Amino acid sequence: MKKRLLILRVLLFGALMLPTFVFSQVVVERSTEIVTISDKQYYMHHVKSGETLYSISRVYQVSEEEIVRLNPEINDLGLQAEMVIGIPVVKQSEPAITPVPVVSKDTLVTPQPVVAPEITLEEGDELGDGYIVHTVKESERTSRLLRRWNVDEDDFRLLNPTVGSRVFVGQKILIPYEGATTQQEQPQESAPEPDTLVSPEEPVVDTVVEEPLSGPYILPEYRPDWCYGSVENKSRHYHVALLVPLYLNSIDKIDASKEKAEKSKHGRALKFLQFYEGFMMAADSLTKHYGLHLDLTVIDVHENTATAETAVSQLEKQPVDLIVGPFFSKSFAVVQQYASANNILIVNPMSERESIIVNAPNVLKLKPSAKAMVEELSDLIRLHYPKAKVTLMTSGSAKDSAMVAELERILDTTVMPEVLLSNEEMLDLIIKESARRKMGKRVLSTLEVEGQIFSTKALGEHPEGEAYFENQFRHMTFSETEAFKKGLSSARDNVLVAYGDNIVFATKILNSINKSAQKYPITLIGLPHWEEFDNLLVPNLLNLNSMYFSSHFVDYNDSITLKFVDDFRSKYESEPMEYAFEGFDVGWYFLNALMEFGPQPLECLPYYHIPLLHTRFYFNKRRYEDGYENRYWNVYQYDSPSVELKPVWVYEEEEYE
Repeated sequence: MKKRLLILRVLLFGALMLPTFVFSQVVVERSTEIVTISDKQYYMHHVKSGETLYSISRVYQVSEEEIVRLNPEINDLGLQAEMVIGIPVVKQSEPAITPVPVVSKDTLVTPQPVVAPEITLEEGDELGDGYIVHTVKESERTSRLLRRWNVDEDDFRLLNPTVGSRVFVGQKILIPYEGATTQQEQPQESAPEPDTLVSPEEPVVDTVVEEPLSGPYILPEYRPDWCYGSVENKSRHYHVALLVPLYLNSIDKIDASKEKAEKSKHGRALKFLQFYEGFMMAADSLTKHYGLHLDLTVIDVHENTATAETAVSQLEKQPVDLIVGPFFSKSFAVVQQYASANNILIVNPMSERESIIVNAPNVLKLKPSAKAMVEELSDLIRLHYPKAKVTLMTSGSAKDSAMVAELERILDTTVMPEVLLSNEEMLDLIIKESARRKMGKRVLSTLEVEGQIFSTKALGEHPEGEAYFENQFRHMTFSETEAFKKGLSSARDNVLVAYGDNIVFATKILNSINKSAQKYPITLIGLPHWEEFDNLLVPNLLNLNSMYFSSHFVDYNDSITLKFVDDFRSKYESEPMEYAFEGFDVGWYFLNALMEFGPQPLECLPYYHIPLLHTRFYFNKRRYEDGYENRYWNVYQYDSPSVELKPVWVYEEEEYE
């Protein structure tokens, strides 16, 4: 085994810079950030220095007692700057404040309504060509919308990339037209009012949860002879089909100006067009500079399965070595059936669901699964924090039970049952603790650590000795936060894995344990999608050395990345966004793989690891009858001195003779 440390840097943009606090008279401003919990709305108020419970209660017209009742940490810690507290929305005479809609009418030119008897539109909904613009109403949650419209979650996320874990009243979201149903929902029982803003037993965010595939990844025993590449493969002619949603009925031609694309029927063409443009930059570079012989067919396939059926008819007329896409689930299923029948490798660039590779050995899934995230978490702790005191903290939501059980199983086997620290390390700890207590030149004679008393004199007389600590992984819910803080160790790292797809849960954890970081070394790992929580306060994240997992990360300090950005701007006269980087990486990886391994590269891909712009591809499978999935997650962390986000990952790479 060979271990390689990959450390990348990226500048933190202005939106993440530390806030500047004003210490003059503070005017409390009402927050515009509203969340819905148990069908009740709450303002998320960010406390500033100088604000008091009284001044806050006057602005929101809610009693001080009610604010404390909903935010019990105020009783424990007092009201502190940088806290985020929940305040109930009280109907007042002034206009109601609602979040800014994700899709505004300024960016939508609505076509004439299409008669669709199988769809019942509600007030405010607009029916377009293959999609519905729906305005979110009170009590609506993501899962209810998915059920009502019979929409796959991957497709929903693809059409609404700026929509986070929950939807908000007033948001405009896009719903795929095809497959919508008029089936009425059963009446929902109203949830009881929680005692605090978020009850640990209450499922707050609705998501579609799949049971993860069981068993470890199948690691190849040896590298086949044909997986070392050959000159003959580089001289072959390759046939590739790119099935991307371009919505060509919305724009005149594929290289239409961005201004024209933005004014198209529904504004979707622009973002997917960048995937095509990034892919084409990879193909152009390999053709011009590396001798790639490529026959590329680009077909416009979107959420309407009729476009997928048309694509299959077109593919039947020509040889195909590789298919990339379609992006939407139902269209992908249509094309994947054709690809399987003809033994053609097909790439799904967007779905996280493991079900798409089950019994589909010709499918490659690029988005890593939640199970792969848990397994990389295990490697992160084992390689970076081998002596840490590890705690899993969850919200207690029943909907997370499958993943929480998997986290428990993985962490229980990862954490070492005992830890040994040298007496020199313990003596150094006593010196640092003496300095923290501002004792001047004096040093503590004894120090209690994790229930044991250590003598400074004895440690100095036996520097070669070791201190023994029992080390057991702990699982707690948020209600046990005080017990977690009391059990913190001053002698070694305290790793807190916080699992909850809920910004309120994340905020309350940050508020509760932030001060403990002044005395104890704490590293907070937020799962599963904490990078989506834009409103978490950066100072708290810095104090807790917070770490996130993400399937993509762009390093703008890297010279190759900067060259790509310059070339993209020059060629397309626009700024490359996420899909542009994804398109380039997919094109660069798979077109290089064809040149390296020939028209049947599938068995060689687990050995093929090349640098890319925004992620890496590490392919493996769990069962021989399934397809391959990418198991690579970027892990990045806040760095205190430079206020930067830095991806830090130690990855074990197999070497084959």
